[in-house]
Amino acid sequence: MSTTKEKPNSDSLAVALARAHLEAWTNHDLDSARGNLAEDVQFFSPAANLVGIDEYMDAPRGLTQFAKQVVPGSLRVFAAIGDERNALIMYEVATEGGPIGSKVFPSAQTWLLDDNGKIKVERIVSYVAPRGV
Repeated sequence: MSTTKEKPNSDSLAVALARAHLEAWTNHDLDSARGNLAEDVQFFSPAANLVGIDEYMDAPRGLTQFAKQVVPGSLRVFAAIGDERNALIMYEVATEGGPIGSKVFPSAQTWLLDDNGKIKVERIVSYVAPRGV
């Protein structure tokens, strides 16, 4: 019995959505970012575990609070791979002002899409470095 596996690639549906999601929130288009999410989205990071769109976006450690401090246009994608439901992207963004200050956030993030092509699960690992170092 033979099984067919999708080959991971950087142009897959999940990678395209994940890239669009990153572009949206790093450029402060939070309405578009919200539109990419499944109602029961789950987000896991060292800073927070969030469930549902409102918590994901608006919790004290939610996306909106972080995105407001990101310098628009600072997103740099280093690598991306995935298939129709899964994506892995390595990237960095820069922040300025606010409680975080001037920092760079190198990150590795995974996304799992639901049957409707919305983000169901998002996991991130990142660290902080001072800008200009």
